[in-house]
Order: sequence, then C-alpha cells, then structure tokens
Amino acid sequence: MAREIRIPLLLLFLSLAAVSASAQSDNLLLNPNADLHMQSWQKWGDATVEAVNGNNCFVVRNGGHFFQDVVLPDDAVGKYVVFVGQGASERVNPDGSVTDLPYLYGYMFGEAQGGKHRVLDYLQGMLGRSRFPNEWVKMRGIFRVPEGAVKIRFYLKQGLGRGVERDGSAARFDDVGLYIFPTEEAARAFIRR
Repeated sequence: MAREIRIPLLLLFLSLAAVSASAQSDNLLLNPNADLHMQSWQKWGDATVEAVNGNNCFVVRNGGHFFQDVVLPDDAVGKYVVFVGQGASERVNPDGSVTDLPYLYGYMFGEAQGGKHRVLDYLQGMLGRSRFPNEWVKMRGIFRVPEGAVKIRFYLKQGLGRGVERDGSAARFDDVGLYIFPTEEAARAFIRR
C-alpha cells in the first residue's frame, strides 16, 4: 500500500518540476557577467571591463555604453521579455539627479527596411538608484513583444539629468539578463525570485 502512494507522489513531483522547467527561460544574452571581457558586446565611447573585488563587470563612464543585439525566436510575439541586471555607481547626486547612474535600456526592432531596422518599442524605466556610492542595486523591467518584432538591442548605459554634467564617474553592471516568458505572470514570478 505504501508503494501505491509513493508512485503517485513521485509522478506529481515530476510533473510539477516539468511545469516549472517549461516556465523557466534561458538567458538570451551572451557573456552576461563580463567573464569573457567584452566578447559578444559592442561598445561605444568610454566603456570597458574592470575587475571589482576579483569579479569582472562592465563599466561605462562619460556617457559610454555597451550593447548587444538578440534575435528573437519566431514564436516570441505576444510573449514577455524580462530585462534584469545589477548596477552600481560611483556617483550619487544629493539632488536626486540621474546623471551617471546605471540603467538598462533597449529597443525592439521590426524587420529591416532599406537597410535599417524600424524601432517598434523603447524599453526604458530600468534605472539603478543607489542610496550611496558603489551600492549594488537591482534593475529590471517586463515588456510585451509586439507584432513584427524580430530583434532586441540591450543597452548598458548611464543616466543624464537635465542641467547636471557628467564628471567621469563610473557606472558598473553585472549579472545582466534577457529572458522570454509565455505570460506576464511567469515573468513577474521570475523577477520576484
């Protein structure tokens, strides 16, 4: 009798694990932790990889940035993309300005027309607001993939507030990710973890 109970419990456990695994998505970014330095990333301006306490991270200064293009799977339309990452800034402005703070940013592109991809959506609102210099904070955002989207450009950037000049302070990034989930609820559950 005990054997009959164990088999259904085992099957229940395995089916729950399968459902959980199917809701889990893989990181679509290559080299998300700078372990391979700048491999798979394009840089613009003052952007580099530096070791912080023995851990490589992406670093931008003076408005420099990194970006990576990710081709979306054919079945991505209507699903939800999640941007995640950790960021830290050497500069925290007492007036609350965003200048030099780290932020994740992106575009969703449609098919190329005349050699250029058309921007379908601007993916923004993922600013890392630290309370004090060099504090690591989480950045994240959830976005629905619109009809016609074929590619995402994922940026690691610095904020620039109106009337507040850059001073060469570094914004650092680590553990960045781009994931796709079938539902908004699955995307939100992933972020809560």
